[in-house]
Amino acid sequence: MKNILTTAIFLPVVLLVNCEPIVPQKSVIQKQIIFDNYDYEDIVGNVVLGPLINQQVSMLDNPVTNLNEGGLLGLNFDLFTDQFENLSFKIIHCNKDWVKSQLRDMEFLNEINNFRITDFNYSLNTVQSYINYQSSLPKPLITGNYVLAVFRRANPYDLLFTRRFIVYETVASIDHVVRVSTTINRREENQQIEFSIDYGRLPVNIPSKDISPLILQNHNWYTAIKTIPPTLILANEGVLEYRHLNLTTNISGWNEFRFADLRTLSVADRNVSKIITSATSIQAILGLDKSRASLPYTLNFQDLNGRYILQNNNPGERLLNANYAKVQFNLKSDPIKGNVYVIGRFNDWRMNDENLLKYDSSNQRYSTTILLKQGYYDYLYAVEGSSKPSYQLEGSHFETENEYEIIVYYRRPGTINDEVVGYKRFGSISN
Repeated sequence: MKNILTTAIFLPVVLLVNCEPIVPQKSVIQKQIIFDNYDYEDIVGNVVLGPLINQQVSMLDNPVTNLNEGGLLGLNFDLFTDQFENLSFKIIHCNKDWVKSQLRDMEFLNEINNFRITDFNYSLNTVQSYINYQSSLPKPLITGNYVLAVFRRANPYDLLFTRRFIVYETVASIDHVVRVSTTINRREENQQIEFSIDYGRLPVNIPSKDISPLILQNHNWYTAIKTIPPTLILANEGVLEYRHLNLTTNISGWNEFRFADLRTLSVADRNVSKIITSATSIQAILGLDKSRASLPYTLNFQDLNGRYILQNNNPGERLLNANYAKVQFNLKSDPIKGNVYVIGRFNDWRMNDENLLKYDSSNQRYSTTILLKQGYYDYLYAVEGSSKPSYQLEGSHFETENEYEIIVYYRRPGTINDEVVGYKRFGSISN
């Protein structure tokens, strides 16, 4: 009797101390988390993570927020299901290399790291039924790389998707310039980023080790420029300069993005050749694209630097009426060595089986079909597994307008985590 009484008293105390939800013993779903933008199930539709502006998640901004400003990040996503599911999310702090840090939850959050998602709406009169979920993210206590993990509420290992975001402080200032490559044989195709970091207020033992900058082009983590050594250290002034005369901070300019206007699915709009609608699906066949490798650079319109905008232009309808369409990409080409992919922010620049084009020798074209929600989409064709560069179908030009970000990571002496002490977003043309 004494042992039973002791257990009855001790068990609630343990639960209160740990403050963690209990995963039912019968739950056997275990998904290996990937600290990247990744979908773990086919029922995941469009996912948007970005700053909240007027209670809406901005699709024209990156998932980056300033620790000391009032703005929050918001989440908006669809699940292809007819029944509401109890969902939650947690936030994971990572180091600069996107490996989970050793910090405990209480060191970067002031509340229990299990947040329910309670705001949802059913799609209205759509061919593909879905439920749209929305939530705002709590502001972490410290800066760094973070991963948002959404899962079914009973089991934090039953993951639906993960998304990256960044929290920063403006402690170090960044000066930059984008110029033509100083490597002669790359001047026509590369853009060269030169910059300096003023870290004067930070305690630094070894500047080249404690401070680590990273460069992103169009928020594409797959082409990030990492491990950039300084070319000049002005320790007394607290300044690092990165003005390489080789290819260290060079990145291919690529070309302006192609686009598909899918804001209405009742008629074929720009770069859409045909819309085929049935009771069970909508198919949008895009116009026939061709290689631009041999064409001179032209700027015919202002693109979105690889982004997309969800929008429903059908009269009298709103975003909850927005349909999903099976979008067929078509590229006229002779067969080339390597795999051809369609990439953009809509698929997080992934070159995988879902975005791989297959060659039809009878029509001499590459094609693939991807499910996309009504909106306006930027995209490019990339080649992997060839001796030629990945932009061989698009061409690459130093004149191309791209968006860049410089992220400054910092390891404070005696600590176990990487902070983000500087952040700058800029265009390659409008510096």
